[in-house]
Amino acid sequence: MLGPRTRTLYSLPVWRSAHPRLYAPTIWRAPSPCPIIISRLLTTSPRRFNEPPKAAQPKQPGSIPTSTAAISHEQAAASDAQTATNPQQPPKSPRRRRGGLLYAAFCLLIGTTLGSLFRITIAPPDLPEPGTPEDEHLLAVIRRKAAALPLVQRLEADPEWTSWDAYSGIEDSETSATLDAGVAPRRQRRGARLTSGALAGSRGLAYQRVFRNDATGECISVVYFGGGTSGWPGFVHGGCLATVLDESLGRCAILRFPSRTGVTASLELTYKAPTRTEAFYVVRARPASGEEVAGESDRKGWVEGSVETLDGRTCVLARALFVVPKRIKLSPLTGL
Repeated sequence: MLGPRTRTLYSLPVWRSAHPRLYAPTIWRAPSPCPIIISRLLTTSPRRFNEPPKAAQPKQPGSIPTSTAAISHEQAAASDAQTATNPQQPPKSPRRRRGGLLYAAFCLLIGTTLGSLFRITIAPPDLPEPGTPEDEHLLAVIRRKAAALPLVQRLEADPEWTSWDAYSGIEDSETSATLDAGVAPRRQRRGARLTSGALAGSRGLAYQRVFRNDATGECISVVYFGGGTSGWPGFVHGGCLATVLDESLGRCAILRFPSRTGVTASLELTYKAPTRTEAFYVVRARPASGEEVAGESDRKGWVEGSVETLDGRTCVLARALFVVPKRIKLSPLTGL
């Protein structure tokens, strides 16, 4: 075994192998110089801050500057002269008081207005009963507004569209269904129906004008939803919208069946946006197009529809299937 030998170079050890041809690497390390410590005073304050403060001279307790005393004496003399000249002149009212009164009156007016609107929205006044003079007056106003709508005027002038008031011919018509062929059909008046009875008057479905294109089978209804159709204040109840769509889509399907009758087998609704009360809306119903219409016949039909605002914004989408029952004989529906 080779043992290392050691020698000293600059007081540092150096290792070398004992074999003459194998030398270990020599390590040179110079001694580190001694650090020089330099110290000096460091300050960021100006020279005048390093100087000791001067002793303050004490003031005399009764001494007043001559200029101040002279100014005060002159002001007092001028004030006495003005008081002697106008002894009975009242002080002027400050503008700040007038501004505060105006601000309080403005806040009172805004609060009263907002409170009244909130009360009317949350707890609206009672709506007139159907058949009363107030109800008849409101119905006349609604009909005049509907007649002035551009959509109504355009469809009324188009010869391809026929129009009538919904349920106008149902006053003396027969009922829509008889469960037994041997039972005579019952007579049903308009007031016994939901849409023309309970929802009648200005508070319900105040206006329903139906337009139909005989060539395409499409039906368009202009409907006015009164304040009595709301669920949440100011918005039409979803069940009322479903009822109107069910009858509108059913009207489109039944008028295409040779038997002129049918029932709802399926109804799908998608609510897209809120529908407000006391406003006009457009209910569209058209025969569905696509794969589902392949099985259509004289006893089965798919219909698509929607509820839209007058400017075309969609509120509700609907799709329904109507069929003519085989085991139940139904009388033809008239006056839809």
